[in-house]
Amino acid sequence: MKKLLVAGIAAAAFCGAPALAADLPTKAPARAYVAPAPVFTWTGFYVGGNIGGHWGSDKISSSTDPLGWTPAGAAFIDSNSPATLNSDGVIGGVQAGYNWQAGSGVFGIETDANWLGGSSSRTWVSSGVATPAPGDFMHNTSQADFLFTLRPRLGVTMDRALLYVTGGYAYGTVKTSDTFSSFGGTTPASTSSTTGRSGWTVGGGLEYAYGNNWSAKIEYLYVDLGSFNSSIPSCAGCAVGSDITVNHKYTDNIVRVGLNYKFGDPWGKAPVVTKY
Repeated sequence: MKKLLVAGIAAAAFCGAPALAADLPTKAPARAYVAPAPVFTWTGFYVGGNIGGHWGSDKISSSTDPLGWTPAGAAFIDSNSPATLNSDGVIGGVQAGYNWQAGSGVFGIETDANWLGGSSSRTWVSSGVATPAPGDFMHNTSQADFLFTLRPRLGVTMDRALLYVTGGYAYGTVKTSDTFSSFGGTTPASTSSTTGRSGWTVGGGLEYAYGNNWSAKIEYLYVDLGSFNSSIPSCAGCAVGSDITVNHKYTDNIVRVGLNYKFGDPWGKAPVVTKY
């Protein structure tokens, strides 16, 4: 009887084990962990290119030697020579820089090299009755052909938009040609030169980042390269001391668009997926 009772209990336990096992909780499968996307930043080194327009202004005036022209003749030339040559044209080049972002503020340094097109000229014809003679004329041309700048940038961000001001050092080369033709415009004397000048620039712009590493900008710069002189020598057959000094004062206004590529971690990179 005892043996039958033990055998029954064992059989019941064996048959109920699967049901009990089915009632036990099971371990949930591992879930994928999605890391948050990296915070957008302007920090990094970048290179790019730009193209736009420039509106140059070369204000010219003269200082004529009265020895060869007489005081009255020199004063007549100097009172009629002032003019502004507007050498408008296309500007284009390359730029590189580095930005540091802290909070919503961005500080950077940028340098660029640009080539400029466009020239301007004028001719003034004398209506004098003695010295200078009727038909004597002055001809001037001006053209800026290269511009380099080195500028800090200070800006404030609105997510991927950067509004900034900038200003600093500028260096440019200006080609000029100055001629005065005497004896009724039949005997010219002239000088031509390419002058390199240091100056300053100031401006501002708006830059917007998109995609992974790219950003586009629109920018305005005012450039002042200061003043420089050229000298028209005395013409052949002219009296000694018939030279004319021409003063040039060059400034420029630039509006351009640019495209930059930023090195380092991509902007807007996809989040990393890990498991645990």
